[in-house]
Amino acid sequence: MSNARMTQVAFSSEVEAQIKLLTLIVALHLLVYAETRWWLSPSQAVDAMRRWHTPDSSAVDVTHRVMLSSRALPLAMRLAECHACLVDPAGMQATFTDHIHIDKRANRYRLIRGACEAALLRQQAGM
Repeated sequence: MSNARMTQVAFSSEVEAQIKLLTLIVALHLLVYAETRWWLSPSQAVDAMRRWHTPDSSAVDVTHRVMLSSRALPLAMRLAECHACLVDPAGMQATFTDHIHIDKRANRYRLIRGACEAALLRQQAGM
């Protein structure tokens, strides 16, 4: 495999890891908000992510994790304003298959992931 192709594959896997982590953090914010009508504080979100999701530390470095965490709450708030289905407690609970894993086939997951992917790609494009 050429160096250019290896760089593209590495870039793609890094971007994918960032999208996945941002999606999980945003989904966590939305789940808690749907159930309590309170948003998680930054420290609560970090603590919950440590317990709930052990990210691949080689895929997303600490700097990117901090950046993703800081973007998650505003993105979750914007999604909650635009999509009523994301603040429905039963619907958000059903998005998680066993209270640990998110159902990647669920419409809510795809909606959240699409918004996270668009936000990250906009940022990379410098918009």
